[in-house]
Amino acid sequence: MAKNYIALDAEFHWDEELHKAHKAMDSKSDHRAVAVKRVMAAGVFPFSLDDEGRVSTGEVRSWSEFDWGDEEGVVSQLFDYLRAHEDKPIVTYGGLATDVPVLLLAGMTHGLRLPPQLIDRPGRKGPRPHLDLGLQIKGGGRTWSHLSQVLLRMGVPFSLVAAKSGVRRPVSGGAWQSLSDHVELDCLLLSIAKLGWLVVQGTNGLRLEPAIIALVDGFLRKRPDHALACELRAYTDRLQQEIADGFDLAA
Repeated sequence: MAKNYIALDAEFHWDEELHKAHKAMDSKSDHRAVAVKRVMAAGVFPFSLDDEGRVSTGEVRSWSEFDWGDEEGVVSQLFDYLRAHEDKPIVTYGGLATDVPVLLLAGMTHGLRLPPQLIDRPGRKGPRPHLDLGLQIKGGGRTWSHLSQVLLRMGVPFSLVAAKSGVRRPVSGGAWQSLSDHVELDCLLLSIAKLGWLVVQGTNGLRLEPAIIALVDGFLRKRPDHALACELRAYTDRLQQEIADGFDLAA
């Protein structure tokens, strides 16, 4: 049976008015408190593994305030998408600590019903609807690894990983497009890291380099004009060469 996943990433900005209100009540209020974050963009990238370890991908989707007006518009679109794919678990990195609480607060603010993947059901049986890769990698240890560190360790080019750094709230149409590119790339990079985790867990037939190539190729078929398309193609070309070199050595 195929295993299906939806890589999810969201981008936030600080709400200055909320922060001022918090400071008025408590001068020591943490500027980085989850409650002062608002959702300005979100993206998803679905992918699947069949019983022989072959990777297939779905549509790359993203939503931003520029296209949908405000936080409510962005979160409504994301929740509707997840409800339409409620049989597929979402994958985040550190999502239980940040993404899920901010999305929950956004839902409470705007009266939006959470999709099944984000609803907390203690004692739930069956497959988990939300997989936090950061927690899966951390395991029982105390040390957290940033996703950028994990990707660099896996050999993902620095030019792609460096693009993961935080972004400011855009002020122009071009900047909003850059934000969409950013959140979609984050979904792809998260998917690559998830593949690495699945390989070491012994997923049948899954080989890392061919799987990453299939993942990136699927992404580029949907986003051929992505701002980092050239870097992504260079990455898959390098992986193809490494596979070919391996065959030459074996021969």
